[in-house]
Amino acid sequence: MEKIKKEDLPAILPVRRGRDTRLRTVLMQLEIGEGAFLPVTEWKRKNTPYYVVATIKKKTGMRFEYGMKADKSGWLFRRVA
Repeated sequence: MEKIKKEDLPAILPVRRGRDTRLRTVLMQLEIGEGAFLPVTEWKRKNTPYYVVATIKKKTGMRFEYGMKADKSGWLFRRVA
């Protein structure tokens, strides 16, 4: 378990129950130009992570560049707008 400082807490979005995933919470925190990597071993859902990105784009207007890493070890995401 990790202790989080009081001043760092507002910057961290919790993973809520329901349709939220760790990927969604990480992508929602990204600033323009920042990126994230999701290993294949961490993705346990039936549909691909691209479904999560499309939903975020539709509901919030955030845009991402994304794709499978060349060695097929996971997905890369970068926020562009």
